[in-house]
Amino acid sequence: MQFFMPMLCGAFQGKLILLALLFSLTVHSASTAQRTETDSLLHIFETSSNDSLRIEVMYNVASIYRQEDMAKALDYANQSMELAESKGYSSLEAKAANYIGILYAEIGDLEQTLYYFYKVQSYHEKNKEYENLSRVYNNVGLILKDLKRPDEAITYFKKSLELKSSSEDLSSLSITYNNIGLLYNEQFKQYHEAHWHYKRALELAKESEDQLGIFISLGSLGQNYFMKGQYDSSEYYYNAAANYMNDIDENYHIAGFLSDFARLNSAQGEYNRAVEKYNFSIRRALQGDGKVILKENYKGLADTYQAMGMLEKSMEFYKKYIIIQEEIHDADKNEKLAAIEKSYQIRTKQNEIELLRKESEILDLKLDQNTLLMYWLVGILFLVAIIVVLQYRKIKFRRQTNEILQVQNKEIVEKNNNIMNSMIYARNIQKAILPDGNKLKNVFGDAFVFTEARDVVNGDFYWFTEHENKVIVAAVDCTGHGVPAAFLNVMGNSLLNQIIHELKIMTPGKILYELNKRLLATLKSKSDAGMDVVICLFDQEAKKLTFSGAKRPLYYFSNKELKILKGDYYPVGGNLFDENREYSEHEVALQPNDSIYLFTDGAIDQFGGNNNKKFMYSRFRELLYTIQDEGMEKQHEMIKQQLQAWKGDNEQTDDILIVGVRI
Repeated sequence: MQFFMPMLCGAFQGKLILLALLFSLTVHSASTAQRTETDSLLHIFETSSNDSLRIEVMYNVASIYRQEDMAKALDYANQSMELAESKGYSSLEAKAANYIGILYAEIGDLEQTLYYFYKVQSYHEKNKEYENLSRVYNNVGLILKDLKRPDEAITYFKKSLELKSSSEDLSSLSITYNNIGLLYNEQFKQYHEAHWHYKRALELAKESEDQLGIFISLGSLGQNYFMKGQYDSSEYYYNAAANYMNDIDENYHIAGFLSDFARLNSAQGEYNRAVEKYNFSIRRALQGDGKVILKENYKGLADTYQAMGMLEKSMEFYKKYIIIQEEIHDADKNEKLAAIEKSYQIRTKQNEIELLRKESEILDLKLDQNTLLMYWLVGILFLVAIIVVLQYRKIKFRRQTNEILQVQNKEIVEKNNNIMNSMIYARNIQKAILPDGNKLKNVFGDAFVFTEARDVVNGDFYWFTEHENKVIVAAVDCTGHGVPAAFLNVMGNSLLNQIIHELKIMTPGKILYELNKRLLATLKSKSDAGMDVVICLFDQEAKKLTFSGAKRPLYYFSNKELKILKGDYYPVGGNLFDENREYSEHEVALQPNDSIYLFTDGAIDQFGGNNNKKFMYSRFRELLYTIQDEGMEKQHEMIKQQLQAWKGDNEQTDDILIVGVRI
């Protein structure tokens, strides 16, 4: 069982990630077979003389009743804890106490949950079980957070973090950083602090190759930017998280993420995209039994359809929202009422036991003072001896470690050199396959191709061919960057060659249709990988241009006036849209000195400037206006200089590609 579902999204604000609890729990559904099992276990309890077995029997009976009768589950769990305490089985007592805390959390009594988690904490502190203690600190922090005690919660999260800092369990460390980030994001409203902890969680998840952790951390960053009203940055991280959807098998997590992404699209006014993602989220939520997510999706669709003016559809989903809200409320209410009376009786009994325990502790403290003094002196001598031995071993270990690190560092340098040489070789192969920018200048006379990879190899590429009096030029942005995008780069170049040179398809809309069809067939529709494409057919005899775009626009200047042709809102490839996609075509009559620009979003999304914001479309259009009187080669240099000045000391955000042609 999971105490809280580990979601970091708007649909589940306030639900943090609970680390795997300290002891394994056996969850049973109520059935005839399980009642038979209960009878068998109770028979063992009555007849066995093995105390540890009898304690475990009570624990397992409580686990069985958990889904059927919460009051009975609490009763048997308390019997297990009391028997363990009376027989001196401390670890089994802590195990039962932990389980009772979980049961109280499920009926909403968080104060009682905290009481029992403190008992578990005390046991692990006494036995110096630091790995389990780090989890207890994390879980106490969660309860304190839900009790609206954020200052205490952050203290426990940091104590958990301190214990884990020397651990190799990077995934667990990533979870705690995410929990701290969510606390800063929601209760303290300190978005900068939240952002730092989310970024650290992402780094650790990547280092441990924890795909689910990477997915959650990227979603957290997207939510952080959404709450700050920075929708472009929020979309950037949500898109990054979407790339990991196929790597995890968690319908509940994916459903929540898609719901948040849809909420962002709706806030941006992109209602069709919002509706599409809400529907995807509903399918995933139904598979993952996520009623709370279904409720958020129905509400989101109702609001989105209302904004679109589709009031009948809005009312349909608002009714679904009301129905499922009542279902959730009734289920919670019945479960809590069933356990409340038994909970009161148990609490009274526990108070009596606690009073007796305190009296026993007072008696135990009356030890002989001379004996204590002797123990104290012996302990000091033993401690000094241990410190001397440990110091010697520390010096010896440090010397050995330094020698090993020197050898490993040399190996790492050699491997990095080999990898970099391979990447450079791959870049040279990529350049050899893709067309030379000088060919474009030979055809148009005044043209440029500006391309700059974020990494060694490039995910953006431009494609060019000439046939009789017609010229086809394309600018393509492949999903991601680096090596994965470079693979798509080469694949896209090959598919365009097949479509145009072998199938003789020359119109842009049909080229994109065929490219989408072949890309999905090649990837077998199992990948989110895709391409944003702007493609133009220049008819030099008829003096006209035909344009189609997949998520990319075309800019052109005629008589020094900027005109914009928008492409379709869906890409080539990717599995978030129907396979059969038609791409619209636009025709433009060309005049002498007209300037045409094909570009990917790398320059638009580059962060920089005084406030570290994106370059944006408006700034790019302004730049094009200022350079219209210059030749294309000069424009190339001015664009490059302007982007470099804007970027400053920031890292390059994405691959950049801009193609300029003057008629």
